[in-house]
Amino acid sequence: MGFTDANGVDLSGVTGRLIQTVDLVQGPAPQAIATDTVNGHVFVLQLESSATAPGDSGNMYVNRIHRTTGAVTGSMRLKGFGHGLSMGCQPVGADSYLWTECGPLHITSSGVAFGKSVTRFKFVNGGTLDATAIPQAQKFTPPGSTAGTGPSLDPTTGLLTVMYHKDGKRHFTRYDADLAAAGDWTPVGTTFVMPAGENVTPSVPSPYPLQKTLTSQGYQTLGGVLYAYDWAPYDTKTYPDTVPSAFPGITFMTSYDWATGQRLDRQVVTSADGLERREPEGVAVEIDPATQETRLLFGFSNTVPGTTGSRDVTVCWYPTKPAVDGVKVLSDWVDLTLASGVTAGAERPRGRLVALAGTTYLQLRGTLNCSLTADGRIATLPHRIRPTRLARQNVPRNNNTGRCVCRIEANIRGELWAYGAYSDNAITWIDLDGVSVAWR
Repeated sequence: MGFTDANGVDLSGVTGRLIQTVDLVQGPAPQAIATDTVNGHVFVLQLESSATAPGDSGNMYVNRIHRTTGAVTGSMRLKGFGHGLSMGCQPVGADSYLWTECGPLHITSSGVAFGKSVTRFKFVNGGTLDATAIPQAQKFTPPGSTAGTGPSLDPTTGLLTVMYHKDGKRHFTRYDADLAAAGDWTPVGTTFVMPAGENVTPSVPSPYPLQKTLTSQGYQTLGGVLYAYDWAPYDTKTYPDTVPSAFPGITFMTSYDWATGQRLDRQVVTSADGLERREPEGVAVEIDPATQETRLLFGFSNTVPGTTGSRDVTVCWYPTKPAVDGVKVLSDWVDLTLASGVTAGAERPRGRLVALAGTTYLQLRGTLNCSLTADGRIATLPHRIRPTRLARQNVPRNNNTGRCVCRIEANIRGELWAYGAYSDNAITWIDLDGVSVAWR
């Protein structure tokens, strides 16, 4: 049953999409996400190599991605920073300043490196930053911290939350981000301590047995609510003969009341269910520049098609504004990119996402002119409306010997295809005005 918290977030509710299946500069999976809505960037942390690669553990890359097109517009190398537990971003004019963990490193028994301090630095495209070159005055290690740490930023309050381990528990303390950048690490309010037992995997339906302990994949504070993003991978170690793959497992988002420490809600995250190797990676908050709506962002990685191990990133989001007359607009009308040889008709082809009664629909409008004599791509959807499972519907086309309908399909890459043209029965126009199909 759905629960809407003080921020307007319903963890069992509908979700939108920011970017989808964007290839990263390195092979390993993404780790943390943040956005700069002023300058139009999405930032994604990823490891330079596999988590346990000798000599490379602790090195990361920052990917800079265009917030609208999904194009990778730059990257920066971070040496000796850690694992990328979380991150935050502060725009300053045309520059983006990032908060991340950094060395000195805490090395686990399995050889995975985590940063014991946090720091803030300007993103420099093509640059390299070595944690050992950062002055100690620009690093902060939470008092009593015994392992890795990680920062995240709440843009609605300007507070930076730092997660750290102490007395065997995860602690979360908030600071004024601007003061912290100047070296003043005076805590704001009380410290949140994760209640005991919250890392036990809940009993939920699953096609295969799950690991008994949740793996933390990120956290984010929004106002007085703390969100924890967790993953229960399939248990391949205990059941090697019955579990075919370590992916995707089950993803959870849990909300907590900061003031009381009580859990508010926990839900299985069902977004982007069409990703084959769907691993949760990173959570953040942004204020959408177009609508001023606060959004709770969360990411997934997937295997890049045609590769065996390279990973991409998809970023989804929970809305906070209530429905208007029962309808939530998750993406307003946006133009489609027409394929070569295809032109707009009387009304240019556009698409949007709307949610009604808990179901999200991809809606299209407009007409297009073409000359198809075989099945072919007619357009590409923007990232924000791309489905992760095929969305298809029959639509009107030119009437030729009684054939007046064709099928259109939108796939995970955002390609919009038309089916039903033949050499002796060409499709010369297609009407998209009636398209309203369930979207996932």
